[in-house]
Amino acid sequence: MNLKNSYNFNIDIDKDLSVYKLIKWGELSLKSKNISNPFNESAVIMGYVLKKPLDGVITSYNIKPAKNHINLFKRLIIKRSRGEPYAYIVKKKEFYSIPFFVDKSVLIPRPDTECLVEETLKEIERLQKDLKRKISVIDLGTGSGAIAISIAKNSSNVIIYAADNSFKSLETAKKNIIFNGVEDKVILTYFNMLKPDIYWINETQVQRSSTKVQQSACPAEPVSNTKLFDNAMHDFDIIVSNPPYIKTGELKTLDDDVRLYEPLRALDGGQDGLKFYRKIFELAASTENPCSSAPKKRKSLILEIDYREKSAIKHLYNEKFKDIIFKQITFINDLNKKDRAVKIVYGQNDN
Repeated sequence: MNLKNSYNFNIDIDKDLSVYKLIKWGELSLKSKNISNPFNESAVIMGYVLKKPLDGVITSYNIKPAKNHINLFKRLIIKRSRGEPYAYIVKKKEFYSIPFFVDKSVLIPRPDTECLVEETLKEIERLQKDLKRKISVIDLGTGSGAIAISIAKNSSNVIIYAADNSFKSLETAKKNIIFNGVEDKVILTYFNMLKPDIYWINETQVQRSSTKVQQSACPAEPVSNTKLFDNAMHDFDIIVSNPPYIKTGELKTLDDDVRLYEPLRALDGGQDGLKFYRKIFELAASTENPCSSAPKKRKSLILEIDYREKSAIKHLYNEKFKDIIFKQITFINDLNKKDRAVKIVYGQNDN
């Protein structure tokens, strides 16, 4: 492909082979497609190709890269100029100062979501002062596992169930669990929020096995290497989730790099954006546990929200938690001082 002619640039991509001139060509390509900070993005892509940090790229400006590096750089610049997110191109995104593998099966983790991790860690610390066991957490819609793994790496006395209804997402989460060394704290879990069956999955199932799981209300022992619970949100001390909350009608208004590349199933919150909050609230507020006679303890529910829906979330909370003896709701700001998360502490007696 003659990229010079295709994009009508002045740089001869086949002759001007220095790192700097290639980056300038990349900048022109990205700028023509209205990519923000095109020079920086081009330089970062070059760093990925050369496996060098940005300062290493700068000191390599006059070097002529190998042909395979040039070809890879061109391919990645073309992908980025078409709007594909950088994180998907390089298969990597940092979240909570932790590296994660990402692909198109999962949403790209955003810095605003880090407030969920912060708040969950605070709740774990609060519970650990009173309980003489590991704190149990379930991360609903785990995707890449960013929230669950970030919590696991920053808390010593916790067991986290990383739950999703997509085996592709669970495959991605598994890679991140292994890479970040938290296999002893994070358990991959299949969970269909709209059909609330929870079961722990083995490696074969993560690899998209179609094995049927035996249905049982309260199995005492694992069934076929899995353990299934029916509607058992009360078994967890903390529920944390970044559920889909974009209104269906607003999906078409999202930026192209989101709308065309990120999984819409992980964004679509139904007609009013509240479909999954209704279900999570119902599951959390269900205090009848047919499998246990243990006294009810106070639990925590921590969810990311659309700050524009704060009033709707509070109304839903009043409706779904009306029969709970103790309940308390707090909204949490993100880095931009917007209401980005809601925390609900609820239960029947003090821990």
